[in-house]
Amino acid sequence: MTDWYAVDMASMAVHPAYQAQGIGSKLLAEVCHLADKSSQDFYLESTPVGMKLYRNAGFESLGNIFFGGEYCLTCMLRKADSDSAL
Repeated sequence: MTDWYAVDMASMAVHPAYQAQGIGSKLLAEVCHLADKSSQDFYLESTPVGMKLYRNAGFESLGNIFFGGEYCLTCMLRKADSDSAL
């Protein structure tokens, strides 16, 4: 059995008054950089609204979690960039 560790982000949001200014992308880029420096994969669960942001940052869909009705979260993973490791 191999141990596997990953950065796990519970949630991220930008106040509506400050959206569409690149703030979310900058925050995400910083956490991705920290994960890469420590050679850690990065796991999160996205709402449909966040999918484009995360895909643009290199995340891939693993599957969905459904919460009755039509609401679901998409499990996503971004593999560590080994070129950025310490």
